[in-house]
Amino acid sequence: MPALLPLAHHPDAAVRLYCLPPGGAGPEFYLPWADLLPPTVQAYAIALPGRGSRRDEPSTTDPRALTNALATLIDNPADRRPFALFGHSLGALFAYETARRLRRTGRVQPVLVALSALPAPHRGAVTRLVAGLLKSGLGAFSDLVGPVPDELLKDPDTVAHLLTPHLADMVLCLHQRHHEEPPLDTHLALYGGAADPLVPPDQLEGWNDLFTGPATPCLSPGRHTYPQENAPALVRQLTKDLQMAVR
Repeated sequence: MPALLPLAHHPDAAVRLYCLPPGGAGPEFYLPWADLLPPTVQAYAIALPGRGSRRDEPSTTDPRALTNALATLIDNPADRRPFALFGHSLGALFAYETARRLRRTGRVQPVLVALSALPAPHRGAVTRLVAGLLKSGLGAFSDLVGPVPDELLKDPDTVAHLLTPHLADMVLCLHQRHHEEPPLDTHLALYGGAADPLVPPDQLEGWNDLFTGPATPCLSPGRHTYPQENAPALVRQLTKDLQMAVR
């Protein structure tokens, strides 16, 4: 089951923010955001089994079970503040699917779905992306996570340690099937790296087909790992988009 890691303690915050990490990463990916988010936002990072500090647990590779569990976790009857979902890379797919699951089951919808560095799933681009990563092997790993020292990649145990959670998330995505539904009637925000070699900025536009209101992608300097390199700018923009969504 997924769990929540509070990124900061903001009990008087007006809005909740749930952050889904990229493929292979744990909630620690978002820890640098703790000092960047304003007190008006109570943010949580999603911790999945098999990733990060939970890497010794069996990985989740069933997309339906994952989205069901995420929807249940987020739909908190004791906390009815508006909330938003943010997902980077493969995390964006499950932020979107969780929003659809919440709607499908008659639960409260997010005020904002913020998606980063992933093409929309309805045209098969996500499957092609994952298949390309698998085909390229270690050659594409640095594009996905940033530079990895060569000496680490020469040790089989280290390679297994690094790759196992990524492979699990790729299997998770390959098991996901997109089913046509009406567009989501919630605010959409799109983000990407201007020099992302895996997801060129023009591929972000396809998400507009899946929401009632279009969004123009906000691009930051950098590649696929731009949220780590440009966290302050991304968090500022996300905060602005949240403020617009809850008005």
